[in-house]
Amino acid sequence: MSQSRRVVVTGIGAVSPFGIGAELFWNSLLGGLSAIRPVESFDASAYRGKVAAEVPSSVSQDASLAARYGNPQEKATLYATIAAQEALQDAGLPLVFASEARAGCAIGTLCSGAHNLEKYGRAFVYDDGALPEGGGPPDSIVVSYQLNHLTGHFNLTGPSTLISTACASSTDAIGFAFDAIRNGDCDTMLAGGGDIIGEVVHGGFNAVFSITTSKARPFDRERDGFAIGEGGAFIVMESLDSAVARNARIYGEVLGYGLSNSAYHLTSTSKTGEGEGLAIRRAMAEAQLEPSQIAYINAHGTATSANDSTETNSIHAIFGDHAENLYVSSIKPMIGHCMGAAGIFEAISTILTVHHDQVPPTINTAGNEAGMRFKLVKDKAVKAPVQYALSESFGFAGACSCVVIGKYKHDQLGN
Repeated sequence: MSQSRRVVVTGIGAVSPFGIGAELFWNSLLGGLSAIRPVESFDASAYRGKVAAEVPSSVSQDASLAARYGNPQEKATLYATIAAQEALQDAGLPLVFASEARAGCAIGTLCSGAHNLEKYGRAFVYDDGALPEGGGPPDSIVVSYQLNHLTGHFNLTGPSTLISTACASSTDAIGFAFDAIRNGDCDTMLAGGGDIIGEVVHGGFNAVFSITTSKARPFDRERDGFAIGEGGAFIVMESLDSAVARNARIYGEVLGYGLSNSAYHLTSTSKTGEGEGLAIRRAMAEAQLEPSQIAYINAHGTATSANDSTETNSIHAIFGDHAENLYVSSIKPMIGHCMGAAGIFEAISTILTVHHDQVPPTINTAGNEAGMRFKLVKDKAVKAPVQYALSESFGFAGACSCVVIGKYKHDQLGN
């Protein structure tokens, strides 16, 4: 890592398929609980896979709750706003920033607005081509609505962006925020995003046989895919100088970010894992860490035949004999694959793993992936010292991203 400013995490918020709150999310992971159940938000009876990890209806259908967060006009933005506010409160920061504050926002999402898009499409096709009042679709049909709502709601006038690089989206949002802070463009960034399960998305993944018919089993030879998840999650990223000056609690330090493209296939990971591994190598190089220093990897772990074998190959190619000492787990069997928000949920899990020295389990799996030598944490969480960890994300169109998280030592001083 260069001599640029150091970046730490001071706040965490989440609306997950378990419900509202980062603590609920983390404790449910440690307990090996699964939020995957039969789809409730639409009729999935015609599809091969009929399960998903949906945000509880007590959250998604609560009009009074939505009113408290500015009445966002689509669900992913509601979940994102709730999570962002929790993260800001957790960090001890204002909920409405002064216009001159050096605070920005980086969001990753893939399916925001999908529900409204489906409603609009059905009305257009089945209601004699009728258009809503005004002659066009609502603003909330496009993914950028989420960024517009959050920046306005919290008055975030610093650097902002919305990234949609498939399932690597919110990991790339962390990377954007990391660069903005360490380069001095701002002092504080909200990084994360929200996403939803829509029928068109569920149907699409069923069409390519990626949705499980029962339960997700990463790194298991009998795996048959994932369940789509949904929710919103954010972290507050801050310059170390700013955090120390506020006497803020620090969960961990973001040490490196790497991205690459496998340049292989629109929807499949590569066979060798070489392109995916480039993101991991670049993140570790930026963090100035050797493979032997990494203790834990939060795997992309989708329980598809292509991803799990690719990820296994990339880990072994990079870590060599040290792979036998690596703890690895995937949280997707518990919260599903949260699409564009998957990266932020997994990064939060990684941050809390480093902070608490606890590794969440990979439930449902026999852990018998061909050639696998790393220590896949199965069934139950384990206590283990974790000084440095990786969170990996691989998306459609070859998008590959990785962040390195390190434990913050209280005797360290800001630059």
